[in-house]
Amino acid sequence: MAGAITNLLSNYTSLSYKVTPLWNNVICSLITVIYVKAILTIGAKLRDRLRCAYKSRKLVHMGAACWILFWPLFDVSHWTWRLNILVPTVMGIKLVYKGAILNNPNDVDVRTMSRSSSPSELLWGPLQFTIFMMWIGTQKFMTLEGSILVAALGIGDGLAPIIGRYYGNLKYRFPMSRQKSIEGSFFGVFLGTVGGIYVFNRMLGLRDLSVQSMVCCGAIATFAEAIAPGDCDNVFIPLVMHFSITHYPWLMK
Repeated sequence: MAGAITNLLSNYTSLSYKVTPLWNNVICSLITVIYVKAILTIGAKLRDRLRCAYKSRKLVHMGAACWILFWPLFDVSHWTWRLNILVPTVMGIKLVYKGAILNNPNDVDVRTMSRSSSPSELLWGPLQFTIFMMWIGTQKFMTLEGSILVAALGIGDGLAPIIGRYYGNLKYRFPMSRQKSIEGSFFGVFLGTVGGIYVFNRMLGLRDLSVQSMVCCGAIATFAEAIAPGDCDNVFIPLVMHFSITHYPWLMK
């Protein structure tokens, strides 16, 4: 089976050169690097212009989640399809270095991905998210579960605080969790998860889930986000979703 780069060359140019699966995957991994670099650059500019950390954080959060849209470009006939996790792997190492060793509050990544320009914050949510991406990219590559989990954590959890900040009037809080809003939970997590599942499945070429399954997945994600302890939502939400899908397979019908 020809890789995405070979198909691109043959369909849109006069070149008939066949790219090997190895080089196809190397090129595709570099494309993901360029994409995430662009997201980080836009996030940094947004942080400087608006002087609002949470907007840049959530832009990077949701933009990074959309990295799975590049999955179909990789050729699974060669083991190098695992290079799809090149970006989260490098970012994970970078976050550990900047959060635990460099410790510079004026660093671009610290200002873009933290709430209060504290380097140590990179070792919580952002690092958890990169570890999640590495796990998804190797264990749930091109699967329905992978699409569902990224929709819940990447889109649903990304939209919730933005909607909650602007429109959240009905506040609530569970023990050990941060304060949430009904508006953020419903319009952000629930609808974001449902919409994300639909879009990701379509873009990845996966089969559509039933409306009932998407609604149930959205409800589970909303509940998980609501009770997630402290700064552990980037670990707690995927765990709850994975446990639910594993024990109730009908969620993927």
